[in-house]
Amino acid sequence: MHRASVAAVARLPRRRVLRFAGAVPAAMLVAGLAPRARAQPAPRRVLIIHSFGRSIAPYNTVIAAFRSELAARSGEPVAFMEAALDATHPIGPDEQASFAAYLRARFTHPPPDLVVSTAGPAAQFLASQRDALFPGVPILLTAIDVRIAERVALRPGDAAVAVRIDLRRALDAMLRVLPHTRTIAVVIGTTPLERFWRDELRREGAALAGRVEFVWLDELSLEQMQVRIAALPADSVVFYALLVVDAAGVPHERLEALAELRRAAQVPIFSIFESELGQGVVGGPYLSQRRVGREAAAIALRILGGGARQPAPEIVVIGMDTTAYDLRELRRWRIDESRLPPGSELLFRPPSPWVEYRQELIALAAVIAAQAALIAALLVQRARRRRAEQQARTLGGRLITAYDDEGRRIARELHDDVTQRLAGVSIELATLPRLTEPGARAAMEQSISGELASLSRDVHALAYRLHPSVIDDLGLAEALRIECGRLARRGPAAITFDAGAETDAVRGERALCLFRVAQEALRNAARHARATRIDVGVRSADGGIELRVADDGCGFDPAAARERASLGLASMRERVELLGGRLEIDSRSGAGTRVAAWLPAQEAA
Repeated sequence: MHRASVAAVARLPRRRVLRFAGAVPAAMLVAGLAPRARAQPAPRRVLIIHSFGRSIAPYNTVIAAFRSELAARSGEPVAFMEAALDATHPIGPDEQASFAAYLRARFTHPPPDLVVSTAGPAAQFLASQRDALFPGVPILLTAIDVRIAERVALRPGDAAVAVRIDLRRALDAMLRVLPHTRTIAVVIGTTPLERFWRDELRREGAALAGRVEFVWLDELSLEQMQVRIAALPADSVVFYALLVVDAAGVPHERLEALAELRRAAQVPIFSIFESELGQGVVGGPYLSQRRVGREAAAIALRILGGGARQPAPEIVVIGMDTTAYDLRELRRWRIDESRLPPGSELLFRPPSPWVEYRQELIALAAVIAAQAALIAALLVQRARRRRAEQQARTLGGRLITAYDDEGRRIARELHDDVTQRLAGVSIELATLPRLTEPGARAAMEQSISGELASLSRDVHALAYRLHPSVIDDLGLAEALRIECGRLARRGPAAITFDAGAETDAVRGERALCLFRVAQEALRNAARHARATRIDVGVRSADGGIELRVADDGCGFDPAAARERASLGLASMRERVELLGGRLEIDSRSGAGTRVAAWLPAQEAA
C-alpha cells in the first residue's frame, strides 16, 4: 500500500477512503435488501481492523479461520465488516486521527457489537482510540505477540488471543537437523513490527555467537534477497521470518515471496508458520494460525452471547505446536530422519505406488491376467491337440492293422477253408463219373450236395460280416432284431429289442452306422461286461434317430478307455460324428453301461 497522510476525512481522496473501508461482505447487502416481511433478527456486527490488509500473511489465515468458525457456530446471523490500518509504515497522530474519523463515519450507526484487531499495530491503535471510536464496545485482540498484548490497556469484557513464539526453540531445531550449519540468513522486512521481530531474533541468536553467523537481509529488496540467498555457501540455511514490506518499500504476499526465494535457494528454508508447511519449508516447531483463529472465534461467541462481563480481561496464550516436517523437503536436502526431535510429525509422505497408481495397476493386472488366461488356454488347447493327434496316429495305425488283420483272416478263411473245401468238392465231382455202383454214386452225390450247402452258409456268413444286406432288404429295425436274436442264442445274456415304426425309413449310411454301433455295443456287453441282461431300442428323438444299448454288466471307466484309444469305442464315435451325430457313453464300474447314439434326420452334407 502507498503511504497517505491527511488531516480529515473530508479531504481524503476517494480511493483512499475505499482502501480504508476494506471489503463489505455480501451478507450486509443481502440483509439490507431482504423483504421486511420476513422479520429476520438483525445480525451481530463484527468489525475486523487489520494491521496491514486482509490478504497479508500470516494474519490472513488467522482471520479466515476466525470468520468461518464464528459463522458456523453462531446461532444468529453475523455481519463481518473490515478495514485496514495500512501499518506498512509508521502511523503518525494525524493519520491515526484521519483513520479514526473514517471508522466513526462508517461504522458507528449502528455501532459494532465487537471489534477485532489483527497483529500489534491495529491492537495498539484500537486501544488508544477506543473511547473516541466505540465507547463501551468490547475489543478482541488476535494474532498478537504475548509481550505486545501485555502492554495494551485492556478493560473488563475485553479479550486477547496472544501467541508465544519461541524463537530460540526454532533456531535450535534447525541446528539439530542440520548440525553442520555455519550461516543463518534471516529474511525479514522493514515495517515497525518486523523491526521488533528482528531485534527479538538478534537477542535470541546472541547465545549462538561463535557457532553460527547471522546474515540479516532486511536492507535488501526481494530481488536482492534472491541473489544473496543463491550465493550462500552449502553449510547455510534460510530462516523465513516475516516479509511484509522489503527495503525498497514494496509490499509482498508471503507465500508468493516464499516461492520466489525457494526458486533461488540452494540451501534449505525454515519458517515457524503452519500455513507454510508444504510450500517449500523444511519444518520444525510451528505456530498454528488456524488454532489462533478458532480460539478467537470461541471467545467472540462468549462475548456476543451477552453474558456477564469478566471482571478482568481474558487473555489466552497460544504456544508453538510440536515439530512437524515436510518429508519431501527432508529427502530433497538429504536430511536424516533420525535427527528429528522425538515425536516429530512427518507430513506429505508420498503415497505408495499402489495408492498413487491404483487404477493403472488394476488395469495392468487385468490385462496380464487376461493374457495369462489366454496363454494357458492356448497351452491346454495345444496339449489337447497333440494328444488328439497322437491318439489319431495310434488309432490310425490300429485301424490299418485291424484292416490288414481282417484281410488276412478273410484270406485264410478263403484259402484254408473255402478253397480247400471247394477243391474237395471238385475232386469228388471228378470222381463221380467213375463210380458205377449206384449206392456209392448216391452217397457221393449226397456228400457233394451237403458240402455245397455248408459252403453256401459259410460264404453267406462271411459276406454278412462284411456288409449285412438284411439292412437294405428289410430295414434297420429288422436287421437289429435279427442281430439281437442271433447273439441271444449264442450267449447267456437275455436281450430285449424295441423299435418305433418310424425307424423303417432309416436307410443307407445312417442305418449301417447305427447297426455297427449296436453290433459293437452288444459284442462288448456280451464279451467284456459279462452282462446278464441287455436292452436295445431305436426310436425318433430330437428331430433325428436315436439308438440305445444298456446292459447290467461290470461297467468300465470311459475316460480311461478313451485315453487308451480303444479301437471299438473310437470306431463307434468316428462313425457317428462322421454323419453329424453324437455318441454318449455312460458307465461306472459295477453299474453297467449305457450307449446312446443319435443321428440327424438328414444326412450330413
